[in-house]
Amino acid sequence: MINILYTFHAFSAGAFLMLGTLIFMGVNHSFSRADRWLGTWYYLMACLFTQLFLEGFHIESNVLIHMLELPRWATLPCFYLAVHYMVKPTAKIRYWGLHFVPFLAFLFFSIIYLIPGLFNNHIHPPQLSQWIIFAIKYFFFAQCIFYWIACYRLFKIHQKNIRQLSSYTEKINMVWLKYLLIALLLMIVARLLAMVHLVFSAVAPILYFMGTVALGYATLTQGSIYTIESTENLINEAEHKKVKAEERLTAQQVDTLKEKLLQKTTAEKLYLDPGLTLSSLAGHIGINPHDLSYIINNGLEKNFYQFINELRTEEAKKLLLSEEAKLLDMFGIAIRAGFNSRTTFYASFKKTTGITPTEYMKVHSKQSN
Repeated sequence: MINILYTFHAFSAGAFLMLGTLIFMGVNHSFSRADRWLGTWYYLMACLFTQLFLEGFHIESNVLIHMLELPRWATLPCFYLAVHYMVKPTAKIRYWGLHFVPFLAFLFFSIIYLIPGLFNNHIHPPQLSQWIIFAIKYFFFAQCIFYWIACYRLFKIHQKNIRQLSSYTEKINMVWLKYLLIALLLMIVARLLAMVHLVFSAVAPILYFMGTVALGYATLTQGSIYTIESTENLINEAEHKKVKAEERLTAQQVDTLKEKLLQKTTAEKLYLDPGLTLSSLAGHIGINPHDLSYIINNGLEKNFYQFINELRTEEAKKLLLSEEAKLLDMFGIAIRAGFNSRTTFYASFKKTTGITPTEYMKVHSKQSN
């Protein structure tokens, strides 16, 4: 029965091989650096599960098994680089080669000590000390945990920083990446449980395959990254808070430009443009996007998303109490106020007023009566 369950390793290997091939064939119509690293990661995962399949059925091919194991320590660095380029498409990674030092060390060790013995029975590999055996056995699992945390941190930073670029986030929030990380976490947990309990070890192939299916779904449904704004205009929100206003603009400049921003944005109702972004607003104000982001963060103590959607909420409040509300549904009100998403409209409205748009209408209707 357990041997039959090992067949799921073959299913997982085939699925990863197919996903990697689809990525390299350009299934997402934009073969970026992130796609290259993600496709490579899928191919390496296919090697890993092929090795597990061969070992599970005790197929005697030491050379093949070892060749499949060689790239294991490069697997998670490839995934990390894929996620990094997903959330920061234009950013460069300094010293990215350091992520592959463990893989290169294991490759060098194999070429010198292990591989010769696989091809020549007269050459006996040296006796390894216990700490080397321990490192080889558990280092990959430690890598999984470390790189998953690093990838999750990148995702959360992205979720926070996109609010500096756009007044709506539905198309660039990369929720599919969250599902990708959840699926990978499922596989890591399955591996951990398999290490501590025999029952979980027996059903681990099924759990791995479930994780593989989830990974495939997240990959094939991924959307574009930063479809409306260049990441060159993204300024780390945390860095803004650390830098004093006078280091980029004087306090007087911040106040002057803040007044100009508020006056022009409200007088011309620029916030009614549902596609308004940081750079387009900067063009209307006549300043560069970096300065505008700095003024919003330091002068108004908000991010771009909050600033624009609070103005839209005020517009929606006026519309809800006007005669037009009788002719429009809630989505119509949202569109007229500048929102292009019902979700963003309800979330922003409730955060600003503490109640939903419908409740707001009822409260003011009672007050009028």
